[in-house]
Amino acid sequence: MRFFETENYLIDNVPAIRHIPCFIVQGRYDVVCPATSAWELSKAWPEAQLKLIADAGHSVWEPGILSAVIEACDAFRELPKDS
Repeated sequence: MRFFETENYLIDNVPAIRHIPCFIVQGRYDVVCPATSAWELSKAWPEAQLKLIADAGHSVWEPGILSAVIEACDAFRELPKDS
């Protein structure tokens, strides 16, 4: 069972969502979702901000990942309310 219809569905459909603010938080040692996936997505979606966490894996509870997610949430709070 797949989450998306095809292997590259998200990257192939970035034009439909590129207007949405995006933060990509990726642990360098994530073996579930390899860092190359985040890198490829950031190249297809240049408006997105990629934050590669050097000493983290997959868990949101790792200090570097959690800090970057909180930072992203704070940035979203500062976005204009009319968008």
